[in-house]
Amino acid sequence: MSRIWDSRTDTYEIQTEEYSGPMDLLLDLIQKAELDITKFALAQVTDQFLAFIQQHQDADPEYISEFLVIATKLIQIKSEAMLPRPPERPADEEDPGEALARQLYLYREVKKATNWLSQRAESGKRSYLHIAPKYAVTAQIDLTGIDIQDLILALENLNNQDQSVRIGSVISIPKITLRKKVQEIISLLQVHPNTSFNSLLGENRSRINTIVVFLSILELVKQRLILTEQKENFSDIEITAEEGIASASGIELTIED
Repeated sequence: MSRIWDSRTDTYEIQTEEYSGPMDLLLDLIQKAELDITKFALAQVTDQFLAFIQQHQDADPEYISEFLVIATKLIQIKSEAMLPRPPERPADEEDPGEALARQLYLYREVKKATNWLSQRAESGKRSYLHIAPKYAVTAQIDLTGIDIQDLILALENLNNQDQSVRIGSVISIPKITLRKKVQEIISLLQVHPNTSFNSLLGENRSRINTIVVFLSILELVKQRLILTEQKENFSDIEITAEEGIASASGIELTIED
């Protein structure tokens, strides 16, 4: 960027240069000459670099001073390249041509990355995907209690069991009411406050008895007279009596009998 004096306004007019700095110019000269970034390539483009400075003598001194620093290094590199043998240097002193070539190479890589990011920003791709690391997933079971869905799953599991009977067996269907079953469970829990779904079924695994016991448990859960817990999927449902079970008698059902 250079500043040209405007006598009409007594101010500097800022103009944008073709190159952002000396490294930008140096890289462009080498790329146009289709050369690799080496100290010999730097020596070859020295005259063109100096010609650019000559053409911009009226530029802002601060801007052009950066080019003069690099020009001094290029003149030294070209002068040494014309010698019949490389000059001797102390072991701890780096070759100026190699040092400048390395700096130019790094500048080129940074410029590539900057241009790539600018293109993504202009195209609206300002966010970058971050892939979350994969973690091993350990299966866990919530043991704080079960809900109605757990009871339904347990009921379906029992219904899927073999309910076949021998041909010729005489099947008598006893009359089982929801109200009677609820009272039976309450009476049992008043004596034994801990039981399970399978224990309540007993030997009668018929579908009708399973349904009635299931609905009875559901009713007692709604009445907050029992707590239920299933330690594993499809395992037996543990039932624990609440404090109110001791005085429960003749409760009003929320489900039709």
